[in-house]
Amino acid sequence: MYIARDKNNDLYLFNEAPHRGKECWWAPSGLDGTYLRLDKSLYPEVTWDSEPLRAELVTVPPP
Repeated sequence: MYIARDKNNDLYLFNEAPHRGKECWWAPSGLDGTYLRLDKSLYPEVTWDSEPLRAELVTVPPP
């Protein structure tokens, strides 16, 4: 999975490494369900100018 930020500051989680467009990142397959919009305040280190950040989802058992 990858996290990338569009030029307008929207943040997304992608199933596969996205490709940079003119103003946004695109999922390789281009189908709905290949990305998820995240809260803009998360991951401030990810910017439009940076490459997508590789991410991993981890399940944490309840206490």
